[in-house]
Order: sequence, then C-alpha cells, then structure tokens
Amino acid sequence: MRVLAGVVLAALALDVQAQVAHGGAPFGWGGAERQADPPVVTLPTLDRAQLLAQDADRGTTAFRYGVQRAVAVDVAAQGRWSTTHDDRRVCRLLIESPGAVMLSVQFSLFDPAPEARVYLYDRHRQRYLGGFTELNERPDGTLATAVVPGDAVVIELVEPVPSPDTSRLEVGSITHGFRDVFGFGGQGLLRDYDPGYQSAPCNINVACPESAGWEQQIRSVAMFLRPDGNGCSGSLVNSTAQPGQPYFYFANHCLVPATIGQWVFYFNYQSPGCTGTVGNTSQTVTGGVLRAAYYYDDFALLELLDTPPLSYGVFYAGWDRSGAVPQASTLIHHPNYDVKKITFNDDPCTSYQDANGINLWRSEWDLGVSQAVSSGAPLFDQNKRVVGHMTEGTYSCSDPAQNWAGAAKFSASWDGASSTTRLRDWLDPANATVVLNGFDPQGTPPSTLPVRLKAFLQGPYNSVAMNMNGNLRASGLVPLTEPYTALGYAHVGGGGGETTTQAVLDVTGPASVVDWVVVELRDKNDPAQVLATRSGLLLRNGAVVDVDGSGDLGFAVAADDYHIAVRHRNHLGIMTQNPQPLGATAVLRDLTNGSVPLYGGSAATVNVNGVRVMPAGDATRNGQVKYAGGGNDRDPVLTRIGGTVPTATVAGYHPEDMNMDGTVKYSGGGNDRDAVLQAVGGSTPTGVRNAQLP
Repeated sequence: MRVLAGVVLAALALDVQAQVAHGGAPFGWGGAERQADPPVVTLPTLDRAQLLAQDADRGTTAFRYGVQRAVAVDVAAQGRWSTTHDDRRVCRLLIESPGAVMLSVQFSLFDPAPEARVYLYDRHRQRYLGGFTELNERPDGTLATAVVPGDAVVIELVEPVPSPDTSRLEVGSITHGFRDVFGFGGQGLLRDYDPGYQSAPCNINVACPESAGWEQQIRSVAMFLRPDGNGCSGSLVNSTAQPGQPYFYFANHCLVPATIGQWVFYFNYQSPGCTGTVGNTSQTVTGGVLRAAYYYDDFALLELLDTPPLSYGVFYAGWDRSGAVPQASTLIHHPNYDVKKITFNDDPCTSYQDANGINLWRSEWDLGVSQAVSSGAPLFDQNKRVVGHMTEGTYSCSDPAQNWAGAAKFSASWDGASSTTRLRDWLDPANATVVLNGFDPQGTPPSTLPVRLKAFLQGPYNSVAMNMNGNLRASGLVPLTEPYTALGYAHVGGGGGETTTQAVLDVTGPASVVDWVVVELRDKNDPAQVLATRSGLLLRNGAVVDVDGSGDLGFAVAADDYHIAVRHRNHLGIMTQNPQPLGATAVLRDLTNGSVPLYGGSAATVNVNGVRVMPAGDATRNGQVKYAGGGNDRDPVLTRIGGTVPTATVAGYHPEDMNMDGTVKYSGGGNDRDAVLQAVGGSTPTGVRNAQLP
C-alpha cells in the first residue's frame, strides 16, 4: 500500500543492463564431480523473529521481505581457484548471512573478462542464476541479482584459459531476505524452515477459471524487488511510436530513485495451477531509466533499457486516457509478494480525490482483494485497457464491505508541466491517441539473424598458405545441393535442401568454395538440443557463407544466446564452449584462433602451428575417429578403392577423401589413410578421437 514521501521528481539517467541470463551452467552442475569447499565470508546473525516483530510494530505502512547489508568482498582475490579438464579455470566464494531464507547480491564492481561467466547458487547446489557476462555490466560497472534460496550464496566465476583479460568482481552489499516470499521452503529448497508466506486466502490465482479472457493482460504484469527489502507490482504498457518499447508503469510511492539500477523485475511469477503457491522466478530483468514521475498523481514510468526476451512471452498492455468511467474493473497484482493474482469489480468505478488531491478510481471488489505490494499494479477497465494503478485500499476476506481499493487515474497523469512529470511524451509523443490497444510480441515473426563464422578443416588445410585447398571445387566435384540431407543428417528449424549456383562454384582464389558444412544453433542452457540448422559454403579462407558465396548465414530465430556448432561430412564437429549472443548485427566468431573458446577445450581441434582446425578422419560419420579396431575409419578408405589393391585410387566426392583433394588413396604420398592416423595423434594407432559435442 501507499507510503507518501517526496516531491516532484526529475528524470534520472540511470542507464542499466538487464539481468537476463546468457546461458550455460555452473561447472559440473548436475554431475557427481566433487566440488572443493569455497572460502566463506560470514556476516553476523540476524534474528528473523525480531525482524518480523519490527515490521509488525510499523503497522501497514510497509511490508518488507528483507534488509540490505553492506559487505565488501573481492571475489577473484578472496575466492578459491581451480583448473578444469576442458581448459577453463573456476573461482568460487561463499557469502552467508545466518537467518536468511533467501539472498540477493549487489556487485559494486561487475567487470567479467570476455567469454567469462558468473553464476550464483545456493550452498546445496539446487538452484542457480546466470550465466552473466560482460553484456550484463551496467555503464557504471555494477550489477544487482535476483534471489537464491537459503542463507548462503556461492559466487562462481568461470574463465577460459588463457583469459584475454582480467575479471573484476566486487560485492558491495547483499539483501538478507527474512520472508520466504517465493515459497522456497515449500519447494524443499530450505532446510528446517516453515512454508512460505502467502497473501490472503480469498485472493485468486491468475491460473483460475475466473481469469479466462485476461491471458494477455496477465503477461504484462510483473513484481519488482528493491535491495532495501521492499517491492511493488507494475506493468508493461504499450506506446504509439514504438510498440514493444519496455515502458513500465507503477506507483510513485514505490519509487526510490537512487536504487533503480538495482531493482529486479520478476516476470511470469505465477502458479501454473489455481491452488498453487509457487511460481517461476527465473525470468528477471534488472534496472531501468526513470522517464517520468509525479508525487501528486502518484505515478512513475521507467523504461527497461533491455527489452524482456521473446522467451518471456510478455505483453504490453493497452491504455485509455479518456477519463471515461470504467464500467467494470480488474486488478492484476502480486499481493504480499505472492504469485500473481487477479481481482474483479463488476460495477462501475466511482471517482474521488484523496487528502493529497490525487485523482483516483474506487473499485469495490466482488472477487478477490488487494493488499500490500499490490501497489502499482494496473487497473484495467471492461475493455482490458489500463485506466490506473493501485494506490490505496483495505481488505477483509470475511467482511466484503472492507474490500475496496483506490487506483490513481491514468488519465490524470497524461498531462503535466514537463516530459518528466507526464505520460504523453513517452507513450504517445504525437499526443493524438486517446485509446491504444496492447501489443503482443508473440504475434511478430522473428527476424532473420545473421551468423558469421570462420573455421578450418584439417584435411585440406595448408599450414604454409594458412588457408585450405579448393581441389574439390576445381575438379567440379562440389554439388550444387547440400549433401547432408542425402547422408541422413536431420535438419531442423527450416534448414536442409539449400542449393547454390554454378556461378558461385566458378569463383576462384582465396574466397572460393572448399565444400558444404552445416551450422547448428543449440539451446543456451542445453547444448545437446539443436534448435535450428542451415547448410552453408566453406571458403578457402575459412569463411562460412550463405549459398550466394559471400553473405552471412541467416537463421529465423529470436534474438538470444545460442551455442554455435559447425559440422562436416568427414571431420569431427566443433561447438562454442559458451552460448553466443545473436542479434541483428553480425559479429565474427573466429573458431580458428582461440578468441572463442570451444566445448571440450583443446581436445576439440587439432593445433597446426597455432591454428585450430577441425579434426579429419570421420569416414563413418559417427562422431569418432579410429585408426584400428572395429568400426575404424581406415578400412572404409580401402573399401572405397576396391578393397584388394591398396595402390588403387578412386576420384570423386567421397567421405573417405580425408584430405579433400578429389581422390581417395590408401597408400603413397598424400594418401587418406595417414590422415586418420594423424587425427588420433600420429603415433598410437589404437588411439581414438571423439567429437567434443554433447
């Protein structure tokens, strides 16, 4: 509920980055690998019962979930470092605040090195946040995180070896949560602790049948937590100039301007069932830019600098600034930090002013109620458009006469003395729209994202020229249509059947074609899951291009982070160790020089004079190169040339042509049998090399 303080507020240029995770998982997550105990920084114990009693003494003026505690920690200097088997190094440090049921971290300095990742998780390794990268760093060099369950948080920094730069991570404070607002106890994530705190039992989950028809508006509402242990509700609202611009509308009395950069917004925190009390807490965004606010209208509007990812499925609510009396009203909110609820008034609202002159709509609730932390939640009219936000009220599950709320009018906040005290400049710069419908990004087809890569194949690689031979193309053997579908490769996400032209294959020189490859985009959290594929052309200079011979490969996927893999018909595939962010602008990922760490580390490629090349020799296309024993890749070479005369040769486009010179040879100079031996080490014929792919 409302706590009045402050005066007219000017807009603050608090540019921040989202807390959106960029994929991956803490090292060894979900496995049996023994983790060495990290160093521990312990804060003095706080008495939870005493904190709850303090809130009780304060009455209804506030409803805290926690308290902020200062702590100075240099993670890289105070943590314990270890080296992994796949050419990474890991630093871990644990911060504990006894008596807490959940903890969040405010980094006073957050500056990871390129390709480094930061994770946070509880001491029992049940739930984690991240990975966070240099893309999460605010311009002022800080970052605030969501909460993890329990009284301790492990901070883990993972860097490639060698690291291109030094990571700097310093903790300035933590928020000690003493209310289990997310129901971690009920999920078994807390030990020796009672179930979580819920709102009044007469509230209605948004998954209940009563919410039918409100599915889009439900997706616009989020709860935010401040580092001082308080929070409110609010909603994304649509704008005329740029639908989907992440404007967040809420109550001025929830505003603490100095900490906006550390606010964490929880989208889709709701129960999947009508009677559930826990929900998803992983879809978060941190911080924003304050655009407008005014005490005497009790409104504030900020802009999230980074748009919530398409995977969050958010909706941008429509609005009505006409001031017409709502004939019915609906509130979607997070009372007492609970999972998202919905409340209904079936009668027309009444208009009134409070003691401070704020213009409000009064709703008498027929189903559900509103409580503390419902503050800022959007009030919708019968047309499902925002007409105000929750400001004040009372409730009682046993006395319907107590169930009312006042919502500050959206229409009253439309005009003001300047752009910093009114809505119109941000939501309708032309000031020509009275009623605006909502915007659903889910109905917008994803744009085509470019992928730009460089890779070398060991077979045709020339270490002197530092490029690959183009003998297959020069001999007219490269097919016009990608060969992988015919070989049984299962394309997904629109890939397969790509064709090029003879004019492209006629090009000579370092930018001429070597062969076809497949590029895969894999899930950022589960690299074994292939989401989209595309066949492309590999040029002698290592560029992977589209069928036109020069353009970037395009994938019709949402902008996000993806593991990127490259596959070839007789070389072992490779994949980026970390998910890579893909957007509208192509960024070169050079997989040949170490600038992009690879999954499996040095075992993923063959090092030729400092250049990483994809290992040759997989004639059987089973992801393994063997020189001897059953299912080896040497015997297929002999079989291809007839199986009896080892000096025979066969010309053509064959998988047994390991060096890709257009001729399969078993013996003599430039033969393909030796290429298999070289791929497994060159000296131990019983050796085996496996593709470093999950």
